[in-house]
Amino acid sequence: MTLTVAAVARRLGVAPATLRTWDRRYGLGPSEHTAGAHRRYSSTDLARLVVMRRLTLEGVAPAEAAAIAATTAVADGGFALASVSTIPAAVIEAAVTDAAAIAGPEDAAGSAAPDPLAGLPAAREGSPGAVRDRAGAPGAGRLAGPAGEEDALDDDLDEGADDEAAGTPRNRGELQDWAVQSLADRFAEEVRNRGAASAWDAVLGPALATDDAALHEAVARALAVLPTRAGERAVVLAGADPAPRGPLLLAAAAALAEAGAGARSVGDGVPVRVLAAAVRRTRPPAVLLHAQRVRGPADVAALGALLAVRPAPLVVLSGPGWPAEVPGCERATSLADAVRRCVRAVHA
Repeated sequence: MTLTVAAVARRLGVAPATLRTWDRRYGLGPSEHTAGAHRRYSSTDLARLVVMRRLTLEGVAPAEAAAIAATTAVADGGFALASVSTIPAAVIEAAVTDAAAIAGPEDAAGSAAPDPLAGLPAAREGSPGAVRDRAGAPGAGRLAGPAGEEDALDDDLDEGADDEAAGTPRNRGELQDWAVQSLADRFAEEVRNRGAASAWDAVLGPALATDDAALHEAVARALAVLPTRAGERAVVLAGADPAPRGPLLLAAAAALAEAGAGARSVGDGVPVRVLAAAVRRTRPPAVLLHAQRVRGPADVAALGALLAVRPAPLVVLSGPGWPAEVPGCERATSLADAVRRCVRAVHA
């Protein structure tokens, strides 16, 4: 399995620029390279980045976290770590356990979803959006092209944000990036008009439910530029699934910022015990935990560790994976509803 920069960023819930910074400063970059193509991350690269991400969330300095991550090796299906006396062994072990879970194979593609662009204003003929609309309907996967070009087109999408387009696209890669940026602009307009949470529920979330890589990249671009806030009373955001829901957490952080509230994302696939430790340390007024996959009785019971933290934060559950009622938690019906509940807790 190899992944592009954008795919890894989505899995970890960080911006692509953060990955490039880690590569430049600490050497935690992609190791796979094919002549004439962009570098790609291997499973081992991803495992190291997961360790880096988890340790920094635990408060470890980036340089020290990178040193630990760089000594993480995948061998015989397990992980071997160098001895680091300054970091508690339990913290390192938790990070590596998470790496083993998150650095696994991609999930199989789901069923086709409704057209997420149906509610958007139609693109003018001759505009970049019209080019994208003619090239292929959302859900088709990629812009149509000869066999063998798909990986190159995905790489153009991942790296296109770093390249400056000038004038009319002159080749297929520029055309792809031009069309994606037009979609991103339309998504950004929806966010301005509706607000981040409502735009997610109506347009951006359905776009990510498709198998269309262009739509995924356009959503990522639209969300990456949205302002967020920090602060002492920041809401903790987390995803319960190993599969990446980073864009949803970005949308939630932006929606909270619109309401004057701060947010702190701990990423996806976080075990409840790790989440509870972060909550115990930061003492947030609320925790927003999203689950896309159906959670069983054991998963619900594990929430007890979070509910036992004192002082007790408001625990808001979002996503179709949670039961309709969970004792001690508030069940949100949408991202907009979840954000409203968290904002009330912040300002209480």
